[in-house]
Amino acid sequence: MSCAQSSSASLLKQVVTGLSPDIKKAPFRGLFCALAFCLLAQVVLAAEKPPAAAIASAHPLATQAGHAILAAGGNAFDAAVTASAVLAVVEPYSSGMGGGGFWLLHRARDGFETMLDGRERAPLAAHRDLYLNDQGEVIPNLSINGPLAAGIPGQPAALVHLAEKYGQLPLKQTLAPAIRLAREGFPVDEYYRRMAQWRLDALRQSPSAASLFLVGGDLPPVGYNLRQPELAKTLELMVELGRDGFYKGRVAQQLVAEVRANGGIWTLEDLAAYQPVEREPVQHRPHQAVWCCWLC
Repeated sequence: MSCAQSSSASLLKQVVTGLSPDIKKAPFRGLFCALAFCLLAQVVLAAEKPPAAAIASAHPLATQAGHAILAAGGNAFDAAVTASAVLAVVEPYSSGMGGGGFWLLHRARDGFETMLDGRERAPLAAHRDLYLNDQGEVIPNLSINGPLAAGIPGQPAALVHLAEKYGQLPLKQTLAPAIRLAREGFPVDEYYRRMAQWRLDALRQSPSAASLFLVGGDLPPVGYNLRQPELAKTLELMVELGRDGFYKGRVAQQLVAEVRANGGIWTLEDLAAYQPVEREPVQHRPHQAVWCCWLC
């Protein structure tokens, strides 16, 4: 079994405008700011094998894709890759290949557990006073909007790591649902509209973001088919080249060029050096509840 939390969309448009999901701390295409609390408690599992797999995600299309991968012979880690990638397409207001996330993994056959840290990293040129003016005062919104708000994405590397080290199926299979939805589109729902409304001004300030996520500069209607062909191409490069499909080559060069052209500080070295990290999960005594919180 595996459990995944991840933080999508056309990468060039998302990162250049500083509206990268986990980087912006705003719920649509940006650094989503949310203080989440989770209660971890010891769970006593029955000795019998569960009759079916359970997948919970933030969008039904991601859940359905995860179940389809299990039915095709994938394990829970494969399903986590698929569900995370699909969320990167259908949740541009929260998840994304331009962001990052954590994956808490448990392998049933031997009890092995690890936490895969795929969060964003600050660019190497970032410094303490990056968001301050000459008087040492915080410049409003500079850490929220624009290319200086964008960290180096971690989700692409984390998904490749998860697939190659723990999965059973190739990326060609586990990323296929996300590629299809990015290319062919998915229907906009009312929740998408609410999140887009919350970030409407920021979206309108970026012609590229507006052309992708709005219709005529306004919210797309419910049922509108939202396509992201550039994201589909990026996912296809990850299938072909693994992590290098994102962190090196054409995609990396385009990302850095666009970010720097708009005042950002990314370099090719920032992208090439990114690596996800496996960390030991927090342990606790049986029956002792542990509260934890994180800032996404």
